[in-house]
Amino acid sequence: MVTTGATDLHAVRTALDGAGIAVSSADLTMLPSTTVPLGDEAAAKSVLRVVDALEDHDDVQNVYANFDIPDDILSTVLA
Repeated sequence: MVTTGATDLHAVRTALDGAGIAVSSADLTMLPSTTVPLGDEAAAKSVLRVVDALEDHDDVQNVYANFDIPDDILSTVLA
């Protein structure tokens, strides 16, 4: 994955194509500037349920979030 500023997207895509590197997708997306740590399993489950519900809604095109769940809690929640 390559991440670049929005104004540089076209130049980076062109440079990758010119170098013979295949690009599977080139999209503008939002990345959080700050994150909220979720160190509690119950909070992580609640937030993931909300995100799943939003993603499943027909009128929602994209869901963005700024939470950060540690790997050990995430593996427990997803198990």
